[in-house]
Amino acid sequence: MRRLTVFLAVLAAVAAIGVVVSRAGSHESGETTTATVDQREPRSASAQPADDLEAARDAAVAAVALTDDVARAGFISRRELIESFTTPSYGPTLANETSEAVTAMLLDLGERDVDPADLHVVEQPISARAEASADGVRVSVWSVLIVAVPGTGPGRQVWRTVTLDMVKVGGRWLVDHWSSEPGPTPSPAAEAAFDDAKAFVEPLGWPPATPSVVR
Repeated sequence: MRRLTVFLAVLAAVAAIGVVVSRAGSHESGETTTATVDQREPRSASAQPADDLEAARDAAVAAVALTDDVARAGFISRRELIESFTTPSYGPTLANETSEAVTAMLLDLGERDVDPADLHVVEQPISARAEASADGVRVSVWSVLIVAVPGTGPGRQVWRTVTLDMVKVGGRWLVDHWSSEPGPTPSPAAEAAFDDAKAFVEPLGWPPATPSVVR
């Protein structure tokens, strides 16, 4: 029972790394903030070229696939990684929110006698769609998040849909807002067996599939 409790706590914390960003960037209307000016390239939604839609989609898929890198990174490198695929105005907020979630997760692991180095996380995008929006492109990515901590029971999976608002800044498509919600989640086969977390360590360490395989 304790192993299950430990793992569920870890799973919730890892999922929060992605889910927490749904709160990032949303401020009360009366709040005063210091804004960073993005050199965005204006474009009407009706005039969004197909090439731009595809490029924005590829950039969004690549960002979602970075969940494991974000989870493993140190504080400074995590901030730099997040700011590499986000707009200047959104990146710092997302980096702060994500770092808080990761720090809380690592502290929780330590309190439960789990070595953070044993945590293995991979998020694999399955499919994605892109549609023009008023400010750029909105991309929805359906993905599965695999989490394994040897010694805490079976590996676990989280299916979710991540929605990213992409804007073009300096010729690059960057994330300007990120939110996620659970599902849709497929049911396992009735006769399916569940492997211990240690069985996932090797395959989770393989190089990830490239975003180009996502349809």
